[in-house]
Parts: sequence; C-alpha cells; structure tokens
Amino acid sequence: MDSNQNNSNNQDTNTNNTTNDTYHFWAEESAVTKECECPQPEPDTFEVSPSFPEEPEQKTASGAIPLSDDQPKKKEHRFFKSFLRCVGLAACFGVVAGVSFFGIRYAFYRFFPQETEQLEEVTGNKDLLFQKPNITIASTPVSEVGTMDASETVASVVEQTMPAMVSIQTLRTTTSYFFGQPIYNEQEGGGSGIIVGSNEDELLIATNYHVIDQTSSVQAILADDTSHAVTVKGSDAKADLAILALPLSDLTQETLDSIDIAVLGDSDNSKIGQMVIAIGNALGYGPTVTVGYLSAKDRTVTIEGNDMNLLQTNAAINAGNSGGALLNTKGEVIGINNAKLSSTEIEGICFAIPISEATPILDDLMSREILSDDEKGYLGVSVMELDSAIFQDYNWPEGVYVSSVSKDSAAEKAGIYQGDIITHVNGTKVTTANQLVNAVTSNRHGTVVEITLQRIINGKFSEFTYSVTLQQNPSIESTVPR
Repeated sequence: MDSNQNNSNNQDTNTNNTTNDTYHFWAEESAVTKECECPQPEPDTFEVSPSFPEEPEQKTASGAIPLSDDQPKKKEHRFFKSFLRCVGLAACFGVVAGVSFFGIRYAFYRFFPQETEQLEEVTGNKDLLFQKPNITIASTPVSEVGTMDASETVASVVEQTMPAMVSIQTLRTTTSYFFGQPIYNEQEGGGSGIIVGSNEDELLIATNYHVIDQTSSVQAILADDTSHAVTVKGSDAKADLAILALPLSDLTQETLDSIDIAVLGDSDNSKIGQMVIAIGNALGYGPTVTVGYLSAKDRTVTIEGNDMNLLQTNAAINAGNSGGALLNTKGEVIGINNAKLSSTEIEGICFAIPISEATPILDDLMSREILSDDEKGYLGVSVMELDSAIFQDYNWPEGVYVSSVSKDSAAEKAGIYQGDIITHVNGTKVTTANQLVNAVTSNRHGTVVEITLQRIINGKFSEFTYSVTLQQNPSIESTVPR
C-alpha cells in the first residue's frame, strides 16, 4: 500500500514539474528551489520538455539543453510583469473614478445652483455636501419603568383585583302543571359579582339583575372559597343591575383579610382598542380570566325587549360571567359583563354595562334598606304584563297595565285606577310586573313614593304623577300579634 502511495506521489510531482500552464505563486517558488538543489545531470542522459516554449532553444554541441541561471529569472520576470500590470490598472481606475466624482460635483454645482445654495445653508460648507457625515450613535438609555410584558401585566391585574371578585350560586323555583296540579322544581344557577362597597353592617356586592331574578336562594363565594348566604338589597331590572348584601357579622377576620373592594373606573374615558380583562364564574367553575380588547363603545343592544347602551369586547364571556368585572390594565372596573351574541356565525362579540352609567344606579341601590316582609311597602294593585306587540300596534306607552285596584289600598287613596299604565317608580322605569314589585317593596311601608303613569283621556294617553304613601301588606298586618 505504501509503495503505491509513493508511486502516486511521484507521479503527481512529475506532473507538476512538467506542466507550465497551471502555475500559482507558491508552486512556482517551490519548483525553482527544487531545481537548484538537484545535482546537474550528465548531458547525454538529461532530457526535459521545454518550460518556456516561446524562448528559442539553445543547445550545446552535443545536442543537450544546458542549464543556466536565466530560466528561473524569466519565470520571476513574468510574475512581476503581471503584478505591475495589476497595479497600473488599479491606478487608472482610481484616476477615472476621481475625475468622474469631481465632474459630477461640478455638473451639480453648474446645473443646480439653487439646490447647492440650500444644501450649503444647511451644512454650512458646500465642500461637505458629498462627504460622509460625521454621526455619533449614542447607546439607548434604559427605561426606568422597564419593558412591558402583556402576560405579566394581566397577571398583576388579576392578582390585584381577584380579592374583590365573587362567584354566585343561585336556586330558582320553577312551576309546571300536570293535570292542573302544580309541580315545583328547583334549578341551580350561577353568576358573578363584584365587591363595590360596605357600610357598618354589610358587605355590598354588585351583580346583574338577571342573575338573581326569581331566585329562592343566593349564595356568594368569596376569594377564600367560603360560601355565605346573601340577600337582595336592591335591584333595577331595566338597568340589569342588583346589589347583594352580606352581613359582616357572618365573616371571620381571616375572610375579611382576604377580600377587598374593587376600584371603579371611568368607562367614558376608555379607548377602543385598549386591552381589557374579564373575570367571572364561567360555567360555574369559579373565577376565570379571559383577555381581549375593547371593540366598541355605545352599542345599542336589545336584550329581552330592553334597549341597553353597552360596551363591546372580544374577551370571552360565557354563561356564569354575568355580573363579573371588565377591567382595564390599571385594575379598574370599566364594565359589568352581562351579555354575548351566540351563534355559529358569530365569535367574539360580548357586552358589558358601562360602569359610568352603572355607578349612580348602584349608589341608589346600595342606599336602600333590607326589609323583612312585614316592613316592606304595599301599593295595592294587581297588574298584567301585555305583549310588546300591543304597545307597538296600538301605540301604547310601555309599562305595566293595572288590571285592578284593591279597595282602601294606598293606590286607591292616591287616585290610581284600573286601566292605568304605570311607567316609573321614583323616576325608575318599569316595564314588567316583577320590576314594579321590586321598586315598591324596596321601600318601607309609610314611605312616600312617586308613581308615574299614563291614562287615556278623550282617546289619548296623558301622563300623571301621584305621590303614594305605601302601606303595610294587609295579609301580613292581620297576622301581627296585638
């Protein structure tokens, strides 16, 4: 194997020594050194192909080509000639480039004098117009606030606001009939709430009216996972808002330390496109966080015949999120989640009640008393809910139709008659029987309330407002011990 390699190497060496058209600088230098070190062969046995065929052969008398010092020098001369040729070409290129540069600059000065003056005014020296500007790039200062990471922002807001979030569990009693016999069923439900205030005796929780509507039992689950019975302190069906009251006496110090009151923001100053965070008891699983953006403001949405002015967001809002908070990145409540559009053709269209519109209503509801049945006010009317088509087809005012008035009742004494349509109680619009009952019974008997109604006079509806002193419910009054 070594012998074959040696033979191969020898063949390569011989090829390099006899081939003249593939010379490179270092190969040529090696060949010259090798020639000088070799002993001079005998004239009659030395034969070699000419290295420079363009030179005439000089032979001795014996016919052999003598070795001389001129041959390697000719190789060196060829290399230096090539080198000098390259240097000459480079010099010519530099001269041509310089002439072109100054020619272009002269032409610019000659044909564009106004532009030249303007540039000279900016730079202060026309000789600098075509020079590379001296620019110093400074390092970017590090912000004192630091870089903002969206996920860290959301996590921070959630950590800050979660103590004010409440999960709500409800029981509703439904009635069905079988061969005329009533059958009562209890149905579990759920929603969300926000701790918005407190007084000396109560913790106050805001939620949607439809969360607690027609419920027989309401439980609030606080941040420490403790569950507590709550009562409806006040509600406004038209605004879809309600306030729940939880007695502070029912809470331990550990629970009080784990909860907080939410910060209510200003939805009027919120901006479309800003990030928002929704927290609520989605599907009854407990506090759930979703993130999106404020898609639109002042959306008019009709919910169960009730026109509402709402915020629109693409943050996911599911069943159980109702009554929960819609927060900005400062941790302020800007909306109370209450509705979504659901369809296979719709995605990411959810709604919340603007907190700026909800705040005065919540303030009014929080100021109401929680009354026992024997303390609640009584109006003394029977009402009927009419189909909305009747109001539209006959151009009737929207409200609650009075089908009868009890004798010697507060309503009769005030001048309310059968056929009247009650539209407002203390300025709050009512459109259903349940809304009217809640508006009246949230006041203690003996309280004077303003009842606004519409009455037909000469074939046309006219508006009247009566001051009514509420009385105690006669059925309860008769049972009070004397």
